[in-house]
Amino acid sequence: MQIHPSQTLTSQHIEQILPYFKQYGDSCMSYSGLQKGMQYFFIEDIGYISYLCYRHFLFAPKGRVIVLANPVCAKENFAYLLQQFFKVHPKAMFIQISREIAVILDQLGYQINQFGIETEIAIQDYDLKGKTKSSLRQWRNKCRREQVKIEEIDLHQCNQIEEIKLLSKTWLKSKGGRQLSFLNRPFLYQNETDTRCFVARQQNKLVGIAVFDPLYREGKVYGYYHNIDQITQSAPHGVSPSLVLDAMDVFRREKVKILSLGMSPLYQLGAEFNYNKLSRKILRFSYKNMNFLYPFKGNIGHKKKFSGEQKRVYFCSTQGNNLWEFFILMKAIGIY
Repeated sequence: MQIHPSQTLTSQHIEQILPYFKQYGDSCMSYSGLQKGMQYFFIEDIGYISYLCYRHFLFAPKGRVIVLANPVCAKENFAYLLQQFFKVHPKAMFIQISREIAVILDQLGYQINQFGIETEIAIQDYDLKGKTKSSLRQWRNKCRREQVKIEEIDLHQCNQIEEIKLLSKTWLKSKGGRQLSFLNRPFLYQNETDTRCFVARQQNKLVGIAVFDPLYREGKVYGYYHNIDQITQSAPHGVSPSLVLDAMDVFRREKVKILSLGMSPLYQLGAEFNYNKLSRKILRFSYKNMNFLYPFKGNIGHKKKFSGEQKRVYFCSTQGNNLWEFFILMKAIGIY
């Protein structure tokens, strides 16, 4: 069954896939799969695949199907759901998929390239001891000395929405005014199911905001993904990690298992599967030399401070992992 995109997240189609999302949506991109503009390949009693139909008059005039992360279903149904998907969409690309999905696609004969890593923290066992986390301790202590106050807020009930929107506008301007899409779910400035919002204030002035998306297993919140991170240029150094650490303290008390810091694209791309060698060389070059387009090094540098577990994520195109496929993807995301 093919479900077409809806205009709102409260539509009949979204409601139809929500039970599967809450049962199997444990990828850090699962919640992003519900954003406006997505389409869904759905098989009742199995699950669904979230994808974007991207069209560009020059680069993709006939349109391209871009699958976001893993299928949302039981692991034993991954291969079946993918095989059924290819009957409808034989030409597709996949981004930020796990190694489990990469293995299946490799067995089906498609090229697989590493695309980066995801950083994941086991909340219940996490502490700030050790040399590798010394900068986190320093940043948190600095924020406390400079009287930065962090609290969780309810976006539905709070009177800070206009102030938050102004912070977001200023933050986006400082980043060049370009908003990435697809892999970066937009901030809707309202409460969404099970999302959590934390703000930082200094002398009653808003200096930072962090939003966390839920990860689900068997109908319960299993973890969170740090999706939104917006800090003013005037904020004391260390506000961003302090927001994450304070949120983790709350999640720990709630017995939440995992915090995902998301993907660091193009980091340490290795040789694995039947990968495209030229594409790997160009992507590694981009990581080293094209940080003016995207802060590849800053992204991983920030996340490495948390000393979390690093998990490989992959890219695959049924058309072959040539540079044109990567270019279309970057264009769809908004990096180029």
